[in-house]
Amino acid sequence: MSQPTTSTPSATTASPEKLSWYRRLYLRVEAMSATPHALAAMMVVAVVDGSVFPIPPFAVLVPMVLAQPKKWVRYCLLGTVASLVGGLIGYGLGSLVGQGIAQLLHIDLNMHVDRFGISGTVGELLGRNFWILSLLCTVLPTPFKVVAIGSGLVSVPMERFLLAAIIGRTMRFFLIGGLIRFAGPTARRWLRV
Repeated sequence: MSQPTTSTPSATTASPEKLSWYRRLYLRVEAMSATPHALAAMMVVAVVDGSVFPIPPFAVLVPMVLAQPKKWVRYCLLGTVASLVGGLIGYGLGSLVGQGIAQLLHIDLNMHVDRFGISGTVGELLGRNFWILSLLCTVLPTPFKVVAIGSGLVSVPMERFLLAAIIGRTMRFFLIGGLIRFAGPTARRWLRV
């Protein structure tokens, strides 16, 4: 005579935690790295990352480098170029929004400041010094769109923004790509990408 069995929910049949929209989007972008169009997907994500996209291109770059470590330099170079294009788009958006915000809030960027040993117009002072923050933030894990739009918003001179973006994005792509290439999955856990 068989005894009645009682069913207990197993870990596999238990309902999974509901993922946030951001995590679902991140996982979807990361899944693109396993497709034949991974390089194109990374470049599109890198371009859009400079303006509005909430997921960085490293979500695609890291699995691509893990899958084909010999191509890491090519992936990093193309990702950097695409990211710079996105940064220029973000800079342009910031410039457009900045002019509108300045008019809406009646902010005069031509107002002269002469305090604490600092002299110049508000626009000059921001443009002269904000590029250093742009450089720092392009290297650090700061969303690039914030740097690009912010630089356009406060009228950082284009050549200074480009210099900061070229240095910072090249360092960031090659640092992450190089760590993944030479340290593998261990680096991925350490970077939390």
